[in-house]
Amino acid sequence: MRGTPTTKMNLRKTAVLGAVGVLCLGPMSCAGTKKASSAATSAPTLMATIYAVDAGLERVSTTTFGSAKFTQGAGKVDVLVQVNGIPLGGREAGPASDGAAATVPFDARVVKGSDCATVAKDTTVIAQLPQLRVQDDGAGVLMTSLDKVTLDQLAGQLVVFSSPSNAHARVGCGVIGAK
Repeated sequence: MRGTPTTKMNLRKTAVLGAVGVLCLGPMSCAGTKKASSAATSAPTLMATIYAVDAGLERVSTTTFGSAKFTQGAGKVDVLVQVNGIPLGGREAGPASDGAAATVPFDARVVKGSDCATVAKDTTVIAQLPQLRVQDDGAGVLMTSLDKVTLDQLAGQLVVFSSPSNAHARVGCGVIGAK
């Protein structure tokens, strides 16, 4: 088979038809079918970098402990907190009742405010999160959903972590904003 203009045109047609066929089999839709909404493919997300707080000096460090991610779900906000290197503050990890690794609890909440360095001790709590359970190495993960707040209410506010015995002794703090 020689490289005639007709043969080259047939090869191009075959390549285009093959590419369209692959696209139609993928997650996106083809002509005549309903298109997937862009909201379903990329949910709105807010993030907060968790910075260390020196409670004794009441200042925020440049040291980061991790992040908190807030994603709009169906009628709720999904929260994922991942931290590493959080100091246990002299507390020892206690064994979990379900046989999981021993952990130290930290209170987690979203409070009204826009600056970790100047947040008042008597801040308004917007959302109380379950306790963040931190292992002996300072690592922890918290996954939860909030159904009483929206991303709009969380935007620009603070996510704060503290010792359960003293809510004013903040350990970590981050401003919630666009990623």
